[in-house]
Amino acid sequence: MKRGLLFPTTLLLLLLLGTIHAQPTPDPLDGGDYAQVYARAQAGGDAVTASRAAAAMTEYRAGGRDWTARAVQAARQATTTRPGDPDAQLALGSALGLQARAGGYTLGALNTAQQARAALDRALSLAPDRPDIQAVLAEWHAGAWAKAGIFSGGNQDRARTLATAAARRAPDTLFVQAHAGIALSLIHDSQARATLTRAATLNADTPLERDLQTQAKRVLEGLKP
Repeated sequence: MKRGLLFPTTLLLLLLLGTIHAQPTPDPLDGGDYAQVYARAQAGGDAVTASRAAAAMTEYRAGGRDWTARAVQAARQATTTRPGDPDAQLALGSALGLQARAGGYTLGALNTAQQARAALDRALSLAPDRPDIQAVLAEWHAGAWAKAGIFSGGNQDRARTLATAAARRAPDTLFVQAHAGIALSLIHDSQARATLTRAATLNADTPLERDLQTQAKRVLEGLKP
C-alpha cells in the first residue's frame, strides 16, 4: 500500500518541478531601471546583463557615450570569459553597433561597425535558429546599407532575408517584431509597415517591452504613406 502511494506522489512532484522549470525566466531588464540593473549585474559578475542594461540606457534613456562605452566594456568581458556564448556575442555586437552609430561617418566608426557585424555573425553561427539574433543582424545590415551603401559592408538582401525569417519564426515576440520591422524600414521594404504594426499591437507588459514598443511606434509613424 505504501509503495502504491509513493509512486503517484513522486510522479506529481516531478511534474510540478517540471512545470516550475518550464516557466520563462524573467528578464532582469523588465523593471525598466536599467542603471540599477547595470550596477547589480556588475557587482554580481553578470557581464552580459550589465552590457544589455548599459545599452538600454543608451537606447531608451539617452544615456550617451559613457553608457555605450560601459556596454562595450562589459560585453568584451563576457566574450572573453565565455566566447562560445551566443548571448555574449549578441551583447557585444549590439553594443558595438550603438558605438558605431554614434561615431558618424568616420573610419573609426566603420571599423567599429565591422567588429559589430563579426560579433553578430558569431552569435548567429552559435545559435542559427534564434530569431532575436537574426533580427538584430538584419538591422545591422539594413542600417549599414542605409548609411553608406555597398561601402559599409551592409547587404539589403541579407537584411530582408534575415528580418522576414525572424518575424515569421517569432510572430508574438515584441523584440523580434520591433527589430525586424526597423530593419525592413531602413531598406524601404514593403513588409516594414505590417511588421512594425504587429510590434505596435502586441502586449507590452513590462517597462522594457513598452520602451521597445515606443521605439517601434516611432519608426512606424515615420514611414511614408
